[in-house]
Amino acid sequence: MKLPLLSLCLLVSFAAQSQLSSVARVDTGIINGAAYRIDLPPNWGQPGAPRRLLMYAHGYQTKGSPTGLNTAQEVAYFQDAFVKAGYALARSAYRQQGWALTEGVEDTEALRKYFVQKYGQPDSTFITGHSMGGMITVATIEKYPQYYQAGMPMCPNTGRVYELMKTRVFDLLVTFDALFPNTLPPLSELALGNANSLAQVFSQKNGQIEPSAAYINKLKADSAKARQFAERYDIKPADLAWVIPFYAVILADISQKAGGNPFDNTNTVYGGFGDNVAVNAKAVRLTETPGARRYLEKDGAFTGQLSKPLLVLHTTYDQLIPSNYATGYEDLARQAGKEQLFVVKYTNSQGHCVFTPQETANAFNQLRRWAKTGTKPVAGELKPANGLVSGK
Repeated sequence: MKLPLLSLCLLVSFAAQSQLSSVARVDTGIINGAAYRIDLPPNWGQPGAPRRLLMYAHGYQTKGSPTGLNTAQEVAYFQDAFVKAGYALARSAYRQQGWALTEGVEDTEALRKYFVQKYGQPDSTFITGHSMGGMITVATIEKYPQYYQAGMPMCPNTGRVYELMKTRVFDLLVTFDALFPNTLPPLSELALGNANSLAQVFSQKNGQIEPSAAYINKLKADSAKARQFAERYDIKPADLAWVIPFYAVILADISQKAGGNPFDNTNTVYGGFGDNVAVNAKAVRLTETPGARRYLEKDGAFTGQLSKPLLVLHTTYDQLIPSNYATGYEDLARQAGKEQLFVVKYTNSQGHCVFTPQETANAFNQLRRWAKTGTKPVAGELKPANGLVSGK
């Protein structure tokens, strides 16, 4: 079982409405240590031609993964989905892999500035992104609203990032370790940024995680317990095998960048298991490394202060970022009095960022109409529509 790169969440491309040539101009290079790629329609900027720009923020990439900027799959998707519909598309690989929310915001903005300086001011600019890239989308719309018409974060966490990492990643690993001892490396090591011992759990090639046979066999040895644990965290049993090692990678990565363990569970009482007494007795208790928590709190300090439309697209089942984490921004927007600029649309797809090309185009077209007319889309299920990004 393999985990594909989160920046490659869309598996197939879809046809575009425009009759533009399929040959686009490509601009690649490095800005402040971050590789980038810009794809432009052949007639972008010419008299009478549209001057639309879409900034895209990619998701979490494990260290050593291909950037995805030039893979045939991703290039074909973006050219068919947006470039042929008249959009120039700009993507940054960020200056570091792994957790890079702050870097993603800064490097995406640096790329936008470069684009304007070289190609001129677009008549409209939008931003979108998957997973961590969706969080970068939210942060960008909050920080740089003057440059955008609207944003569409897909499958993101939109609440407090620290809460996601503590309650979803850290606590899940702690309780898994309690129920399946000696399956993972010591959490005390992972929480200090030591990822070397993760090789016993999985291997990695071209950004894909391949769980080890020994790890899989431990789950199979007590499949009933594994199934119960998966249900506790709203994970399908078949997905558990790769979710656990992926979360372990994230924990080690964040802890390393934070300068230590950002989490403290000494006061946490775990529940929802078949034997809560045993889980709490066996759960490892760790204290926060002084100052480490501030890294995450600073990195994902969303405010709800919107001045441009924000449409969140999520699925009803997401094994990495469940839907309740995707809708957390609603409370922030209400507290700021900006709820009229926030809406959530969902699909019944099953998996993290698993949207059909038609669903992505449908949601994006609704966002564009909202930005143009001021009419907010109706929240709720994304109903079927013309599955093409509008060139109008």
